[in-house]
Amino acid sequence: MLIATPVALVEEAAGLVERDGERAFQQFAVKGSKWLNGDVYFFAYLLDGTCVFHPLAPELVGKNVLDLRDLNGKPIVENIVDIGKKPGADTSGWVFYLWESQIQLTPMWKSTYVRKVVAPDGKTYVIGSGLYHIKMERVFIEERVNRAAETLKTEGKAAAFKQFQDSASPFVFLDAYIFVLNGQGETLVDPAFPTLAGRNLSDFQDAVGFRPIKEVMRKLETADEAWVQYLWRKPGSPLPSRKLLYARKQTVDGETLIVGSDFFLATPIWMRVEQDPA
Repeated sequence: MLIATPVALVEEAAGLVERDGERAFQQFAVKGSKWLNGDVYFFAYLLDGTCVFHPLAPELVGKNVLDLRDLNGKPIVENIVDIGKKPGADTSGWVFYLWESQIQLTPMWKSTYVRKVVAPDGKTYVIGSGLYHIKMERVFIEERVNRAAETLKTEGKAAAFKQFQDSASPFVFLDAYIFVLNGQGETLVDPAFPTLAGRNLSDFQDAVGFRPIKEVMRKLETADEAWVQYLWRKPGSPLPSRKLLYARKQTVDGETLIVGSDFFLATPIWMRVEQDPA
C-alpha cells in the first residue's frame, strides 16, 4: 500500500478546500492539530507560483516563489505548480527534492504529495505536504520511468538525455535515476557512470551470478515493460540486498530503446541477519 501520510491527509485537506475555500487554511494553521504537528504541515500556491499559505514561513505568503530551488538546482515550486496545470480538477503527483533539515547535519530527500484543488469561487490552488525519510515505492519508479519514456517520445533523444543526466530535473530523485540502453544492452544514458558511456550491461551479474539486464531484455521481447529483482550490496553493507528494476521499451526515430530505473527494496525483518556485536 502506498504511503497513507501525506497522501490521505492531503486528500482530506483538498476536500476541505473544495468545500470551504481559503477558510480551510485557518484549520491548517492550528498548531498541534493533524495539519500542523512536528514535521507535518501544509502549503498552498496559486498556479503562477504565488504562495497563499505556509504556516512555517508566513513571510512567503503573497510572494511569487516560482524560482525557489533545492540544493541541486531543482525548481521546487515550478514542479509543484506544474501538477496543478494538468487537465482535470483533482490532478495529483509527487515532487522530490533535496532539502536542508533543521535537525540534520546533511541535506535529505523530501517527498511531497501535491494535489490540485478548485475552490467554490473557482480559484485554483495547489496544496501539498511532505515528509523526510519516506521509503521508495514501486509506483515512484514506475511513474518516473513512464514519464521518461514519454519525454523521449515527445522531445527526442538529445533533449531527453540531457534531462535524464541533470540532477536538477525530476528524473533524479530519492537517490534513483533514469538509465537508457540500446537494443544490445549498451548504455546511452548512465548517470551512475557518466564517463563510461557505451558499456555493455547485458552480461552484468548480481551478487549470486544472476544477469538482471539480460533478463529484462528477454522479457521485453514479448512485453512493453518488465520488473526484475536481483541482489546487490548497499553502500557500507557487507551483505547483498534485494533490488527491484523496472524497464520499458520506447521507440524513437525507428530505434527501440530500453528506459529503466531501480531501487533497493526494504528488507523484511525475517530476512535480516543478526550481526555479532563483538
